[in-house]
Amino acid sequence: MSPYLKYIPGCLLLFFLACSPASAKEKALIGETAWIQVGDIPFSHLARIDTGARITSLHAQHMVITDGRDIPAENVGRKITFQTADRKGHIRQISAVITNVSTVKNSQGTEQRYVIELPLTWKNVTKNVAVNLRDRSKMTYKLLIGRNWLSGDFLVDVDIQAPKTANDTL
Repeated sequence: MSPYLKYIPGCLLLFFLACSPASAKEKALIGETAWIQVGDIPFSHLARIDTGARITSLHAQHMVITDGRDIPAENVGRKITFQTADRKGHIRQISAVITNVSTVKNSQGTEQRYVIELPLTWKNVTKNVAVNLRDRSKMTYKLLIGRNWLSGDFLVDVDIQAPKTANDTL
Protein backbone atom coordinates (compact mmCIF):
# COMPACT_ATOMS: atom_id res chain seq x y z
CA MET A 1 0.00 0.00 0.00
CA SER A 2 1.29 3.45 -0.92
CA PRO A 3 2.30 5.75 1.97
CA TYR A 4 0.60 8.63 0.11
CA LEU A 5 -2.91 7.20 0.53
CA LYS A 6 -3.17 8.77 3.97
CA TYR A 7 -3.20 12.24 2.31
CA ILE A 8 -6.22 11.57 0.07
CA PRO A 9 -8.95 12.51 2.62
CA GLY A 10 -7.30 15.89 3.31
CA CYS A 11 -6.83 16.57 -0.40
CA LEU A 12 -10.48 15.76 -1.07
CA LEU A 13 -11.58 18.12 1.70
CA LEU A 14 -9.47 20.94 0.27
CA PHE A 15 -10.87 20.24 -3.21
CA PHE A 16 -14.48 20.42 -1.99
CA LEU A 17 -13.83 23.59 0.03
CA ALA A 18 -12.21 25.25 -2.97
CA CYS A 19 -15.18 24.34 -5.19
CA SER A 20 -17.80 25.37 -2.64
CA PRO A 21 -19.77 28.50 -3.63
CA ALA A 22 -19.57 29.80 -0.04
CA SER A 23 -15.90 29.11 0.50
CA ALA A 24 -14.01 30.90 3.24
CA LYS A 25 -12.21 33.01 0.63
CA GLU A 26 -15.48 34.87 -0.11
CA LYS A 27 -16.26 35.72 3.49
CA ALA A 28 -15.11 38.95 5.11
CA LEU A 29 -13.02 38.83 8.27
CA ILE A 30 -14.44 40.71 11.21
CA GLY A 31 -12.82 41.10 14.62
CA GLU A 32 -14.14 40.53 18.14
CA THR A 33 -15.43 44.11 18.06
CA ALA A 34 -16.51 46.31 15.15
CA TRP A 35 -18.21 49.65 14.53
CA ILE A 36 -21.71 48.87 13.28
CA GLN A 37 -24.11 51.47 11.93
CA VAL A 38 -27.62 50.99 13.31
CA GLY A 39 -30.55 51.71 11.02
CA ASP A 40 -30.55 54.27 8.26
CA ILE A 41 -29.33 57.04 10.55
CA PRO A 42 -25.64 57.91 10.90
CA PHE A 43 -25.32 56.35 14.33
CA SER A 44 -22.77 53.67 15.18
CA HIS A 45 -22.09 51.39 18.12
CA LEU A 46 -18.85 49.67 18.98
CA ALA A 47 -20.37 46.20 18.91
CA ARG A 48 -19.24 42.96 20.46
CA ILE A 49 -19.17 40.12 17.93
CA ASP A 50 -20.63 37.09 19.71
CA THR A 51 -20.72 33.79 17.84
CA GLY A 52 -22.45 32.25 20.85
CA ALA A 53 -25.49 34.52 20.50
CA ARG A 54 -28.16 33.31 18.09
CA ILE A 55 -29.73 36.74 17.60
CA THR A 56 -28.40 40.29 17.65
CA SER A 57 -29.26 42.42 20.71
CA LEU A 58 -29.47 46.22 20.95
CA HIS A 59 -29.57 48.52 23.98
CA ALA A 60 -33.06 49.99 24.35
CA GLN A 61 -34.60 52.20 27.03
CA HIS A 62 -37.85 54.11 27.42
CA MET A 63 -39.74 51.68 25.20
CA VAL A 64 -43.22 52.88 24.29
CA ILE A 65 -45.62 50.68 22.34
CA THR A 66 -48.43 52.32 20.42
CA ASP A 67 -51.69 50.96 21.89
CA GLY A 68 -49.57 48.51 23.91
CA ARG A 69 -51.00 45.49 25.71
CA ASP A 70 -49.96 43.91 29.01
CA ILE A 71 -49.15 40.54 27.41
CA PRO A 72 -45.98 40.93 25.28
CA ALA A 73 -47.13 38.49 22.57
CA GLU A 74 -50.18 40.69 21.94
CA ASN A 75 -47.89 43.55 20.93
CA VAL A 76 -46.52 41.78 17.83
CA GLY A 77 -47.35 43.97 14.83
CA ARG A 78 -47.52 47.15 16.91
CA LYS A 79 -45.11 50.07 16.65
CA ILE A 80 -42.42 50.45 19.33
CA THR A 81 -40.40 53.61 19.91
CA PHE A 82 -37.30 53.50 22.09
CA GLN A 83 -34.05 55.26 22.82
CA THR A 84 -30.64 53.76 22.31
CA ALA A 85 -27.39 55.26 23.52
CA ASP A 86 -23.81 54.54 22.56
CA ARG A 87 -20.87 54.19 24.99
CA LYS A 88 -20.44 57.97 25.15
CA GLY A 89 -24.10 58.57 25.98
CA HIS A 90 -25.17 59.92 22.59
CA ILE A 91 -28.89 59.14 22.34
CA ARG A 92 -30.98 58.34 19.27
CA GLN A 93 -34.65 57.49 19.05
CA ILE A 94 -35.74 54.61 16.84
CA SER A 95 -39.21 53.43 15.85
CA ALA A 96 -40.01 50.04 14.34
CA VAL A 97 -42.69 47.37 14.22
CA ILE A 98 -42.46 44.51 16.70
CA THR A 99 -42.05 41.33 14.65
CA ASN A 100 -41.75 38.81 17.47
CA VAL A 101 -41.29 38.26 21.18
CA SER A 102 -38.35 36.02 22.02
CA THR A 103 -37.58 34.17 25.21
CA VAL A 104 -33.91 34.51 26.03
CA LYS A 105 -31.94 32.47 28.55
CA ASN A 106 -28.88 34.15 30.01
CA SER A 107 -26.87 34.25 33.22
CA GLN A 108 -29.58 36.35 34.88
CA GLY A 109 -32.34 33.82 34.08
CA THR A 110 -35.04 33.80 31.41
CA GLU A 111 -36.66 36.93 30.01
CA GLN A 112 -38.92 37.97 27.14
CA ARG A 113 -37.67 40.56 24.69
CA TYR A 114 -39.30 42.40 21.82
CA VAL A 115 -37.80 41.73 18.40
CA ILE A 116 -37.69 44.21 15.52
CA GLU A 117 -36.06 44.23 12.08
CA LEU A 118 -33.20 46.69 11.59
CA PRO A 119 -30.57 47.26 8.91
CA LEU A 120 -27.07 46.94 10.38
CA THR A 121 -24.05 48.05 8.36
CA TRP A 122 -20.37 47.24 8.66
CA LYS A 123 -18.09 48.77 6.02
CA ASN A 124 -19.99 48.11 2.77
CA VAL A 125 -22.19 45.25 4.02
CA THR A 126 -25.76 46.00 5.11
CA LYS A 127 -28.00 43.24 6.41
CA ASN A 128 -31.58 43.60 7.59
CA VAL A 129 -31.88 41.25 10.58
CA ALA A 130 -33.97 40.50 13.65
CA VAL A 131 -32.72 42.42 16.69
CA ASN A 132 -33.97 41.91 20.22
CA LEU A 133 -34.26 44.92 22.51
CA ARG A 134 -32.81 44.93 26.01
CA ASP A 135 -31.59 47.47 28.53
CA ARG A 136 -27.81 47.06 28.19
CA SER A 137 -26.94 50.28 30.07
CA LYS A 138 -24.76 48.41 32.59
CA MET A 139 -22.95 46.52 29.84
CA THR A 140 -19.83 47.66 28.03
CA TYR A 141 -21.19 46.89 24.56
CA LYS A 142 -24.57 48.40 23.71
CA LEU A 143 -24.84 46.25 20.59
CA LEU A 144 -24.18 42.53 20.52
CA ILE A 145 -23.88 41.03 17.03
CA GLY A 146 -25.21 37.49 16.86
CA ARG A 147 -25.01 34.67 14.35
CA ASN A 148 -28.12 35.87 12.50
CA TRP A 149 -26.09 38.85 11.20
CA LEU A 150 -22.77 37.01 10.79
CA SER A 151 -24.10 33.92 9.02
CA GLY A 152 -23.03 33.38 5.43
CA ASP A 153 -20.91 36.50 5.11
CA PHE A 154 -18.32 36.65 7.89
CA LEU A 155 -15.54 34.77 9.62
CA VAL A 156 -14.55 36.02 13.07
CA ASP A 157 -10.88 36.59 13.86
CA VAL A 158 -10.45 37.61 17.50
CA ASP A 159 -7.01 39.07 16.75
CA ILE A 160 -8.53 41.88 14.64
CA GLN A 161 -9.07 45.05 16.67
CA ALA A 162 -11.71 47.65 15.83
CA PRO A 163 -10.45 51.19 15.19
CA LYS A 164 -10.84 53.68 18.04
CA THR A 165 -13.59 55.62 16.23
CA ALA A 166 -16.38 54.76 13.83
CA ASN A 167 -15.12 57.36 11.32
CA ASP A 168 -12.17 55.11 10.55
CA THR A 169 -14.37 52.30 9.20
CA LEU A 170 -17.71 53.63 7.90
